[in-house]
Amino acid sequence: MPKKGSKPPYKPKIEYRYTVKDVAEVAGMTRKALSVAKFWGKVDPGDFKGMVSFLIRRIIDRRLRGDILAPAARVAKRGRRTGSQVSRKRPKKPVGRR
Repeated sequence: MPKKGSKPPYKPKIEYRYTVKDVAEVAGMTRKALSVAKFWGKVDPGDFKGMVSFLIRRIIDRRLRGDILAPAARVAKRGRRTGSQVSRKRPKKPVGRR
């Protein structure tokens, strides 16, 4: 127990930081989707309480959908065709015999 009238022991302040990338990863969405949510006023990255409630809502929604072990952010595969997309080009004629 400290003596009466003595100063309290020095405790350094601990500062925690988070970025938009961190929030998007935890929420399971892309940074672009998070910026759209920010634009529409669904989340304010400067408000810590608002960020926590937003993340809790997102996590609960994912668990209710059964998406517990889904990857954090969706990774889009670009440049690949799906089965429904068909090329309109004619096939090349074989070279050589006619």
